[in-house]
Amino acid sequence: MLSQLLRQALFTLVHLVVSILVAVRNVYHRICYKKCILPENEVTKSDIKLILEHVPRVTKKLKHLVVVTDTKHHTFSDLARLVIWSLISGISYVSFYDITGDLKYHEEQLFHEVEKKKRGVPGCIKWFKKPDLNGYTNGLQAHTIVINIFTRKDGHQTIAQCIRQIAEDKVICNRKSIEFTAQELDNTLKLMYPSIPDPDLVLYTGPVCCTHGLLPWQIRLTEFIQMSLDHSVNVDNFVGALYKYNKCDQRFGK
Repeated sequence: MLSQLLRQALFTLVHLVVSILVAVRNVYHRICYKKCILPENEVTKSDIKLILEHVPRVTKKLKHLVVVTDTKHHTFSDLARLVIWSLISGISYVSFYDITGDLKYHEEQLFHEVEKKKRGVPGCIKWFKKPDLNGYTNGLQAHTIVINIFTRKDGHQTIAQCIRQIAEDKVICNRKSIEFTAQELDNTLKLMYPSIPDPDLVLYTGPVCCTHGLLPWQIRLTEFIQMSLDHSVNVDNFVGALYKYNKCDQRFGK
C-alpha cells in the first residue's frame, strides 16, 4: 500500500516537473520569436551591413532579377524587403512573376510597403507601368531600380496576340521577304513589352523548380536558383543566392 502511494507521488511529481519544463520552454520560444522573427519583417541595419559586406565579393554583374512570386506564401513585406535588398545590391531591374495574379491587382499596396521600408535607404525606385507611383530620394541622383510585375498573360498569351496582329497586318514593320523572320518577331515583341534586359537570375522558393510559363523566349540564358525550401524570405538566403549565381559558369552550349 505504501509503495503504491509512493509510486503515485513520484508520478505526480515527475508530471509536475515536466509540465513546468514545457511551460518554461514555450515562454522561451515566444521570447525568441519576438526577438528574432519579428524584426525580419523590417529592413534592419544588420541586413544593410550584411549586404554591403558581401555584395562587393559577388563579381558577376547581376542586372535583372526575377522573383517567382506566390502570394499564398509570400507577403507584401517579403517582397518589399527583396526590393530594398536589390536596391542596396546595385541591381537595376527587379521583376515579380506573379503566378497567382493577386500581386498585380494589389500593386499599389506593394508600392506603399516598399516606400515604408525604404526610409533612410538611398536610391530611386521606379515602377515601370505606373509612373505616378515613382519614389525618389530627396531629389538626389542615386542608384535607380525599376520594378515590373508580370503574370501568365505576359507569356504565351501575349506571344499569341502578337502573332495574331502580325497575321492581320496590324503591326507596322519593314518586311524583307514573304516569310516573317525571327528578328522581325523580336522587334514586334519589343513594341508590346517594356525594353528591359533578359533576366540574369530567377529566384524561387519551395521544393519544385518550375517556370510557370515565365517569358519563355527570354530565359534561355537565365539561372534558376532556389532561395529556400520552406518559402521563407530572409537576407541570408538572398545573399546566399547571389553567391550561387556568382559561381555559375555559362558555357553557351559548349
